[in-house]
Amino acid sequence: MENAPYVLAIDLGTTAVKVAVIRSDGSVLASASEIHLTTTTSDGCSEQSAQQWWESIGRCARDVTTSAEVEIGVVAVTAQYMSVVPVDEFGLPLAPVIMWTDRRGGDVHPLNERYDLWERWLDVHGLIPLDNDDVGHIAVLRDRYPGHVRALAAYVEPSDAITARLVGRVTASACTAFPLMCTDNRVWGKVDYDDEMLQLAGLSRAVVPPIVASDLPLGCVTAETATHLGVSPTALVMPATIDSVTSAIGCGAIDATRAAFMLGTTAVMATHVATKSVDLGQALSTIPSAIPGQYFVMAENGMGGKALDLFVHQIVYPDDAFATGAVPPDAFARAETAASAVAHGSEGTQFLPWLVGSIAPAPDDDVRAGFLGIGIATTRAHMARAVYEGVALNAAWLLEPFRKFTGVAYTELTFGGGGARSDLWAQILADACNVTVHQLDDPAHANARGAAFLALALLGHIEFASIPERLSIRKSYTPSTGDVYAPLRERLVAAHAAIPR
Repeated sequence: MENAPYVLAIDLGTTAVKVAVIRSDGSVLASASEIHLTTTTSDGCSEQSAQQWWESIGRCARDVTTSAEVEIGVVAVTAQYMSVVPVDEFGLPLAPVIMWTDRRGGDVHPLNERYDLWERWLDVHGLIPLDNDDVGHIAVLRDRYPGHVRALAAYVEPSDAITARLVGRVTASACTAFPLMCTDNRVWGKVDYDDEMLQLAGLSRAVVPPIVASDLPLGCVTAETATHLGVSPTALVMPATIDSVTSAIGCGAIDATRAAFMLGTTAVMATHVATKSVDLGQALSTIPSAIPGQYFVMAENGMGGKALDLFVHQIVYPDDAFATGAVPPDAFARAETAASAVAHGSEGTQFLPWLVGSIAPAPDDDVRAGFLGIGIATTRAHMARAVYEGVALNAAWLLEPFRKFTGVAYTELTFGGGGARSDLWAQILADACNVTVHQLDDPAHANARGAAFLALALLGHIEFASIPERLSIRKSYTPSTGDVYAPLRERLVAAHAAIPR
């Protein structure tokens, strides 16, 4: 272990980028982050700038490599997915990024309402075409930014846009090509584009990135990139991975015997299984993982930490006529203090967390969030606790279908992501799900740590089986008030069905 190289992990999320220097025991030597701007409009637009990503990555990387004072041997990239970047042959962006939250694809998607194709897509790929998938985003790019096609090398996922700039060539892995919706994922290790699916999607092999092996380095960073990051030109770059996969690895969920709940901007229940599988009705599917012979179980639970962020910034401390000053730096700590003072169940106040629709276990783009049970004595403290509970109860709703999908009756969950810094959320999650919850130490780096572990394991510096023991657990929480949360879970499920669409 002491001879393993140091890893520069680049973790590109929906709202920010985080760059960390990580060693093989999982410890973070230095870390830096920057928030990204998102352009939104009333027609469903949600765009970011890949050039801004690159500039932020450079600043953060130079910061942490200077602070860590170690030589970086490996660069590992992980990123949010179902977003599209059109790039030239060197990875330079040619138009804005169409984000996964963009909703403009429905009117221009070439596969819109092609229900006759669903069976084929599920069998070969694992998902059905959706308005906001990569095919729809590509259609938006062609409609809104037609000039990008003149220098286009490929449409790529964010993670592959970054690796292309790192090494100077455009590639994808089986994992990162999955969101392009046109790969045959039935056999691990033999993933390739399906030509008929490409044609139906209005694409061709000329505009999608070549798929390379996930366990072999892409090469060394370019000289320009080495300067940009502050690393040696000999640093190896590994094929990129989508962030859900690395979050599972960073929580030790490397096979079906272990499961994790990641709470960042979104909430994800995660593990790995040995075969491709899909449950369309409950939005459960699998993605080829970079772990040899394994598929990542995709169980996106919807908005997570974003729900608390919205409550704090748009309800408690809004930038409007009600504002009384700047948002205090300890705003989230205040929210937790207020919520902790309220009894379990928030005295009947309940939050429904479907801010942009629900995903697993009940996919519905049209359902929306809200509060139930507000009475004359309801305070912001009640509402704050209800937000914590609503996200946890949504996870509890997912847990049983997740168990059935994997065939494992989980009684424990590892808790990671920025939301796992909250002791209150960890206990509520244990109570709502009626399982033991293991709260990671330094959980906000679970994704970056997973990317580092994956790179080191693929390069042979550590064993995959050793990853769970490399994790540091801050505290374990056992359920204590399941009798309170069971009826609230049923109420949440009933509300989902009853909300007018």
